This record gives sequence, C-alpha cells and structure tokens, in this order.
Amino acid sequence: MSKIAQRTGIIWTPQDDIDLLAVGLDSEHDHADFWGMVNINQAARDWLDNKISLSDYCDILQFNGIPDPFEIVGEFCDHTELIMRVGCR
Repeated sequence: MSKIAQRTGIIWTPQDDIDLLAVGLDSEHDHADFWGMVNINQAARDWLDNKISLSDYCDILQFNGIPDPFEIVGEFCDHTELIMRVGCR
C-alpha cells in the first residue's frame, strides 16, 4: 500500500494526477509562501506534462523549501502504481 493510501485510508483516484502533487497554503502564509506554492504547482504540472525532467522538478521543489523531493515523487509513483494494479483486476 502506498503512503498516501495509508494516510488517507483509501486508494484515491483523482481526476487529475496534479491533485496528488499540488500543495496549498494555510491562513498564515506570506507573499513568499504564495509564490513558492505557485512555483511548486507549476513544476508539478510541467513534470507531469513532460515539459521538465524529474531532476529539474526535484531541484525546483528543493529550491522552494521541500527538503526531500524524492520522497514526494516516490509516494506519487507508489500510489500511481497501486491505482494501476488495483484498477487492472
């Protein structure tokens, strides 16, 4: 089971894969946090659309304060694999 499925208790199948990667903000965000969110979400879309490499995506995540981007990518890949495996039965 993927970490996403373990945390949520469901095998979530979003309409768009971006929903597994996108980040949001809490009410305590500032201007820099907002632009970091925009950069992270745009990078996720660009990676999913094959406009940037995985390496570039992870570099953008790190630049915007994500300490271990490969953990996020790993969770995404594990969950996507789980969706495909369960959906193919």
